[in-house]
Amino acid sequence: MYVIYQEVTQTTGKVSEIIFVPSAADMKRGGREIEDGSMVYPVNIPGMESNLMINLENNELYYDYYATETIYTKVSGLQQANAELNSTIGSLLLESANDKATISNLNDTVGNLLLEFAALKGGAE
Repeated sequence: MYVIYQEVTQTTGKVSEIIFVPSAADMKRGGREIEDGSMVYPVNIPGMESNLMINLENNELYYDYYATETIYTKVSGLQQANAELNSTIGSLLLESANDKATISNLNDTVGNLLLEFAALKGGAE
């Protein structure tokens, strides 16, 4: 049996193809020959999917299980992203309001200085 795989780490690979009777051309492809009796089958676990993997140290096949993404996990992720965006928008609005208040205070100060300047200039003549 010849296994074609994509290396994930130095010790594991994700199996993409198994050739039970490999030809000479198949043997030139990136993969390795393993014992015929080492075929494994996935266990049906609700809510989980599997990838056929190979242990590159001992040529053992096994299944790696992972949780499937459901509409609930997608919605939960989007709700979290939405909450983070709302928090950021709130911070930006508060910062903008503070900036506007500072600008307003500076405008008042400039106005007062102009009035004082005008009074001084008018009083000097």
